[in-house]
Amino acid sequence: MNLSEKLKNFITAKGKQNLSGSASEERDELASISHFLGGNLMDTPYGRHIVIEKVFEEHFCHAGLKLCAALEISPEIIKLLTKNLSIELDLKKTVFIDTETTGLAGGSGTYAFLIGVGYFEGNSFRLVQYFMSDLDQEPAVLYSLKKLFCNFKGLVSFNGKAYDIPLLSARFLINRMEDPLESMAHLDLLHSARRIFGERLESISLSSLEQHLFFMERKDDVPGSEIPSIYFRYLREKDPSPLKPVFHHNQMDILSLVSLITKMGQALYNPFGTETFKAQDFYCLGRLYEDMGMFENSVKCYRKALYVPGVKDRAYRRLSLLFKRMGRWDEAEKLWIQMVQEGISQQFALIELSKLYEHRVKDYEKAALAARRALEVAYDKRRLLGRYHDRSEIEEIRKRLDRILLKMSKGREEQVKII
Repeated sequence: MNLSEKLKNFITAKGKQNLSGSASEERDELASISHFLGGNLMDTPYGRHIVIEKVFEEHFCHAGLKLCAALEISPEIIKLLTKNLSIELDLKKTVFIDTETTGLAGGSGTYAFLIGVGYFEGNSFRLVQYFMSDLDQEPAVLYSLKKLFCNFKGLVSFNGKAYDIPLLSARFLINRMEDPLESMAHLDLLHSARRIFGERLESISLSSLEQHLFFMERKDDVPGSEIPSIYFRYLREKDPSPLKPVFHHNQMDILSLVSLITKMGQALYNPFGTETFKAQDFYCLGRLYEDMGMFENSVKCYRKALYVPGVKDRAYRRLSLLFKRMGRWDEAEKLWIQMVQEGISQQFALIELSKLYEHRVKDYEKAALAARRALEVAYDKRRLLGRYHDRSEIEEIRKRLDRILLKMSKGREEQVKII
């Protein structure tokens, strides 16, 4: 029996139960579950559902950071985090969202049974959790969620672009409701963290970021992979006690989203004077700044990465090409010569030197010398790699060398004519 069939059986069983039981008994049961979870009942045109709210005051800290510090992040830093110069995301008008679902694979048979949403009210932070105590309450939960979203213009998630948001959009569609999410600006912190910490950290999960950036480790936290089975057991037994760790897990995820955007925002405000960024991070930052057209910051980051094992070679290449892009030819030339001398991407550096001497300096002898040395490196590589070597590399260098030699011979002929 697949997941969709299981869900249909739950809904069918619930329908039969409603026919045999009274409406008052159902209301009493819902009120009892709501009371146990510390929530309230929310009335909607589609029925009732449970909502749990908690307010974190201005002084509250999570992972060593005040939640309200996120409000100090400038629009320019937000653009860096999103890698989007056109985005308009005001954190005062933004929701932080995380869902707990009936399955991790997604699809039309997957329900978001718990939807956690956090947002700022002044310097306080309100966290609201919408809970489906049964699957037939989905329209009521979506109605309340939509009503809340109408007050906001943006959202922040972790892997929401790939999972949470498409899932919720699908649920709105299935329930024939207008999707409020499609018009909201979206910052997915997984993408931001991957761009900045992807070289240094093996895992970019939220728990890994908590450990490495905040030195925080959750105790007795329920693994995300177990959450669907906990909810299915609740649907069978109607015992809400195993759900409490799930609600706590969801709450911690949302609070960590706020701390994460604060941590990265503060570090990006002063990237060279923070302990948040280390070693390989500067190579990643260099790429981010380069993509955003912030070349001077990019140069500084690449220079720091020149001494970091694992990214050193790539940092040399990208910095040299950035100098080339900026028209700083002398610095690019020095870097390529240094790469040749130190055995760093020699073939690449020699070809770039050959291009420089041929097209800009018009020193064909130097261009030919660089091309010949590049050809020697390519032949050495072929001897090492054998049949796995890309033969087109050698052919391209040969063509370059032949063209340079032809220019040299034409130059000599011109000199003879002049004499």
